[in-house]
Amino acid sequence: MNTQTTNTQNTEVATQAKHYRKTVVEMYQEAVEKVVDSKKSATQISASGNEFQGLNKAILNEAKAELGFKSNKWFNKKQMDEANLVPKSEDDYGVILFSSKLKDIPNSNKKEKIITYYRVFNEDSLEELPI
Repeated sequence: MNTQTTNTQNTEVATQAKHYRKTVVEMYQEAVEKVVDSKKSATQISASGNEFQGLNKAILNEAKAELGFKSNKWFNKKQMDEANLVPKSEDDYGVILFSSKLKDIPNSNKKEKIITYYRVFNEDSLEELPI
């Protein structure tokens, strides 16, 4: 087998990996570009039944398409624990989503925007924890 064939095969295997490895900045930039179109895209819901909106909806639609998931249902760590679910693969890092809130700045009348992130996992990537 020649080096070119081996490199092509390695590239194909790496492309087929079932995890979403992009930096937070890359994901944010891509999602911002697509958020305008997110109203037309498929609804993504949390395990509690709430619909994701805006930026997070765009991120999840992109991840769902890229990873080949069929389900539109996503679980955070707490919801996974409550449902006795774990990722099927140790290499599954989930998808990073963003949350923001306003926080009072001490000794002033101003507020600052705090952005946090959390991970969610698609229902298709989860299985029941063996007992």
